Amino acid sequence: MTVFVMIFLTFSQTGPAMAAALRAPATATPAPSPGGIGIRLLDIPTSTKEDPRARTYIIDRLAPGREISRRVMVENNTGTAQTVRLYSGAAHIDGGSFIGDDAGARNGLSTWTTVAKPQVELASGASAEVLVTIKVPADAAEEEQYGAVWAEVRSAADKGSVVQANRVGIRIYLSVGPGNGKPADFTITSLTPARDAAGNPQLSALVTNTGGRALDISGELSLTGGPGGLSAGPFAVQQAVTVAPGKTQNVTVTLPRELPNGPWTAQIRLKSGLLERQAAAPVTFPDAGPGEAVAPVQKDGNEWLPWLAAAVIVLAAIALALLARRRRRLHQAVAAPAAGTRRAHRQGARVTR
Repeated sequence: MTVFVMIFLTFSQTGPAMAAALRAPATATPAPSPGGIGIRLLDIPTSTKEDPRARTYIIDRLAPGREISRRVMVENNTGTAQTVRLYSGAAHIDGGSFIGDDAGARNGLSTWTTVAKPQVELASGASAEVLVTIKVPADAAEEEQYGAVWAEVRSAADKGSVVQANRVGIRIYLSVGPGNGKPADFTITSLTPARDAAGNPQLSALVTNTGGRALDISGELSLTGGPGGLSAGPFAVQQAVTVAPGKTQNVTVTLPRELPNGPWTAQIRLKSGLLERQAAAPVTFPDAGPGEAVAPVQKDGNEWLPWLAAAVIVLAAIALALLARRRRRLHQAVAAPAAGTRRAHRQGARVTR
């Protein structure tokens, strides 16, 4: 019997998630739902516990020959007992999205990743912990690879021999090489105002990944100095964007249609995990279509550093001045004759004369 399989997928973020579209966006997950198969990460490395991406995805850097293990939780909220298949698979980044490949697609990372339980039987409302291990071979090339750990359920074949498969997964970002590697970084190259086909104003920030790790970029936009002194926002980036190292991608914010064309001062703040960059530029939204790209003033979130440096210099100068004054006083005290000595009496007599 020929079986045609329809696969629907999503990537788990903060909890159990329903299966969604095949091309999983960078945000990766709709809101958790009480109905469906869910999978979530249980282990967070101490070194990355403050990074929100590490709470959701398996993110690490390993030297060739090393390995890591992570526990995941699989949950059945479908209302009926389910046989859940668990496996690793290849993934790639394209067009600002992290995309899970078909079940049969393999890459280096998927072959290094093993799931302790390839299949679990779960009653309705039940859950199971499963150990995932990634072991990098000693001859692995130094690069970043992408994959996913999948939890999948399949329906019985219908009259047309069609089987529907639903799967949810946890992304894997694995960088291979010694040490920490090139740090994550990005720049905001330009800001471009536009109006979409429905007439809504949009602002696109062109982001270049200048670091060594893939980024999941989100953020917000604020507008100030508008017509009549208006301000607007902040407006959140509606869909986070995944950018591979060395690649460039637009991060777009869609604004309310009634927003005046401007001119405005656009201030955008973008972040990936703990990494944050800011930029500002004057923009005017066109009546239709794309506007003119503007080179922004870059900020890295550390604008207070020059002021801190100046304050340190001033305090150091004051401290040096006080120290010099104290030394002069000590020198004068040592040089002055002690009271009651002949030298003191002679100096006193000369003064009275």
